[in-house]
Amino acid sequence: MAHLLLALFLIVFGLNLLFGLSIPMWVTGVLALIAGVLFVLEHFKVRVDRK
Repeated sequence: MAHLLLALFLIVFGLNLLFGLSIPMWVTGVLALIAGVLFVLEHFKVRVDRK
């Protein structure tokens, strides 16, 4: 899941750089923050199960 969010962040960031889209910086920041948190959780093997 973290890899998927990281890929989405990189695509949005790259498109914003290349084409000058008017995507706010907070959107890319939130995507990067969520991907980073998920990578840290995966590293420490924290599991969140649905009930």
